[in-house]
Amino acid sequence: MLHELKEQLIGYLQPVLDWMSSLGEMGLFILAFTESSFFPIPPDFLYIPMILNGANNPYMLAFIASLGSVLGAIFGYGIGYFGGRPIIEFVLGKHSAAVLQKAEDFFSRYGSMAVLIAAFTPIPFKVFTLAGGLAKMPLIPFTLYSVLGRAGRFFAVTFLLVNFGEIIMENFFKLSLLVVLVVLITVVFIKKSKSAS
Repeated sequence: MLHELKEQLIGYLQPVLDWMSSLGEMGLFILAFTESSFFPIPPDFLYIPMILNGANNPYMLAFIASLGSVLGAIFGYGIGYFGGRPIIEFVLGKHSAAVLQKAEDFFSRYGSMAVLIAAFTPIPFKVFTLAGGLAKMPLIPFTLYSVLGRAGRFFAVTFLLVNFGEIIMENFFKLSLLVVLVVLITVVFIKKSKSAS
């Protein structure tokens, strides 16, 4: 069901993706920026084909996607910070209340690390950038974790694509979830250690 909805959404937005694709690296930057703040399609749909089709400098594409995504995250943070819940609900659509509640629960449980976790995974990053602004999370750790998570993710994907090809992407979601699990266990361990001392 979710896969079918995703395919329908991509179908509706295909003209936009085609236009961004025609812009090359600039299109990748725009898509990465908008996905981190309000657009529903991740830059994976653009930069993965660019790499698989023999991009001259795949790691430059990873840098562009990272830069666009982090700047978009700061923009999304600003939407949440200054626009408040009504604007966020408009951006996220009809299921915004439930999605936002989950993000806020995640923030209350893991603090700033929630941004790092969301930034590295296929979880829609804009939910956490908007929620981070709404929660008035300090901007410096927000930006730092956005950089670490997004750059880590895009460079990891690029490395895997360059060295192992398309087949590795079938397992990337599982790999990213494993990384998230390790991070969560580490955060819980650190919190328990601090509370015990």
